[in-house]
Amino acid sequence: MNTPAQGLPSIRQRLVRVLAGVSLAWALGVSAVVWFTVHHALDEVLDNALRESAEVMYGVLSGQAGVLRLGHASSLPAPPHAEHLVWQIVDARGAVLLRSHQAPDAAFGPPQRVGLWSAAGDWRVCGLALPAGGDSPARTLFVAQRLDERHGALWGASALTAGAALAVGLLCAAWLRRLAREELRPLVALSRAVEGFHPQQDGQDLAQVTRAELVPMRAAILSLAQRLALHVANERAVAAHAAHALRTPLAGLVVQLATAQRQAPPAIQPALQLARLSADRLARVVGALLTLFRSGAELQWQPVDLAALLANLPVDGLQLHLQPAGPLPLRGDPDLLAAALANLLDNAARHGARTLEVRVLAEGDGQRIVLADDGPGVPAQRLAELQAALAAQDYASAMGLGLMLADLVARAHGGQLRLPPAARGFTAEMWLGPAPQG
Repeated sequence: MNTPAQGLPSIRQRLVRVLAGVSLAWALGVSAVVWFTVHHALDEVLDNALRESAEVMYGVLSGQAGVLRLGHASSLPAPPHAEHLVWQIVDARGAVLLRSHQAPDAAFGPPQRVGLWSAAGDWRVCGLALPAGGDSPARTLFVAQRLDERHGALWGASALTAGAALAVGLLCAAWLRRLAREELRPLVALSRAVEGFHPQQDGQDLAQVTRAELVPMRAAILSLAQRLALHVANERAVAAHAAHALRTPLAGLVVQLATAQRQAPPAIQPALQLARLSADRLARVVGALLTLFRSGAELQWQPVDLAALLANLPVDGLQLHLQPAGPLPLRGDPDLLAAALANLLDNAARHGARTLEVRVLAEGDGQRIVLADDGPGVPAQRLAELQAALAAQDYASAMGLGLMLADLVARAHGGQLRLPPAARGFTAEMWLGPAPQG
């Protein structure tokens, strides 16, 4: 029996979500850390490169101070090219004496400013004081790099490394998700094995598990199944012994009542007739109990003539109509079918039905026996309660022996009992599964 799982949390889904969330958070965190680290490390590397470039130019310009032609904002001759580093030589008054050809005409800053700083929001500048003495006045060397180029390099490197870290994290999340599903497969396999496990059938054993954590669970299920099987076997034995003990006295009681009815005066004939009918019904109930507690045995599948079977199940006051008229072939266990149908017919008669229509229809590979009577029927709410109880095999929910027995017989045949809504009277459908081959 499958238990509805709607609305219940799933271990697999929760585990997959947790692993995916942790992996994604890790990936985002690592990406942020990588971006921050690379951004600041590269910024420091670029500053060091700018400072070292300034120091190299400082050495070159210091050695060539005598031959350089310094003038107002003059540029050093060079072929056309894109400069990623520009430079200026500034005098003590802040005037540009010499510059690279793409450096601005105005000084990056006051001549006394040395070290690293950002100028006017557009440049990153390193200032070094050139040596003064003799004919050389005090001058300052400014080497600069555009901030947009630095930012482009910083963002590009940071984005590339952070994106790579995020991609690796997402791949790990997908891998962990798949791994979680694979690790939960043995639990799903065990649940399916338990669903198909019938401890009362000879030679059947619960499938072995492939994870150490499931070994105690399998042992507990087997222990529970053994206890349940023993409990059911004891109940069946008690019921069978009780039914056997009642059958002989009941048969004798029926015979005695029939004899007494023939010899009694007319005044008490109705009472004896009622007692005889009650004794007959009690005998059928006892016979049904005997059949019911034999239903765990192997079914005796064989062709069954339903019309002939019904002819041997007379119910006083109930007329049977077969559709179509004539033999209605079935395949099933005749004893079990007779016990189930006898109780369904008795239910119809006791609830006021006068006629009952019987049909046999094909149902996939199996068959369906439809019994529709003209009685008062059952309210819709009560019918829904009975159908739900049958679906759950909850036979203790104020359900009579007839419906319980019919459902057990149908399930023994691989089907079940259904109670569809009826415009008139009460309808019961016994669905029987396909007969075994061979």
